[in-house]
Amino acid sequence: MLIRRKKINLIFIVLTVYVNQFVYADGVNINSTITYIDNNIYYLDTSSELTLTDESYRALRQGISFEIHTDFQLLKKRKWLWDKIVFRKKLIYKLEHKPLTENFLVTNLNTEIVNYYKNLDAAINAICNISKMKLFDKNKLKKNIKYIARVRLYLDIDSLPSPLRPRAYFSSDWNISSQWYRWEI
Repeated sequence: MLIRRKKINLIFIVLTVYVNQFVYADGVNINSTITYIDNNIYYLDTSSELTLTDESYRALRQGISFEIHTDFQLLKKRKWLWDKIVFRKKLIYKLEHKPLTENFLVTNLNTEIVNYYKNLDAAINAICNISKMKLFDKNKLKKNIKYIARVRLYLDIDSLPSPLRPRAYFSSDWNISSQWYRWEI
């Protein structure tokens, strides 16, 4: 009985790792990132593409808003252990459709700045292209240590209304996420 249970657990772990490689949506790509220093502060510029699925687009047009997150992490490279996260920052945007005016509303939930756009492409472009995102002080980095930066973009399923979440967790139509885009600093 114990051996059979271990086999089932092992199969579950292998399937989880295998399936995890294929859960990223085709419509999300991070095209480029640039980190640079200005007055001893690191900044990030990033250019991404995000395409909503038909189901998520219909939900947006019917008044369901959702959050799109951009995660940034700075990792300290280690030889024998997993890389250590030494800094992280998250940008959160709320995307809404206003049917009366046919405008798309993008709210930066970090700064609470609200912008209106005439079409969805312009709204998504504003979310996907980040310019001069303040990261951290240059003096926080130690010399002779390798650092890896990474960024990803995804739709936060937990931001959806409660009745829609169970379906979204198991539907590929709501799996709008990029893989981590990595580079050395």
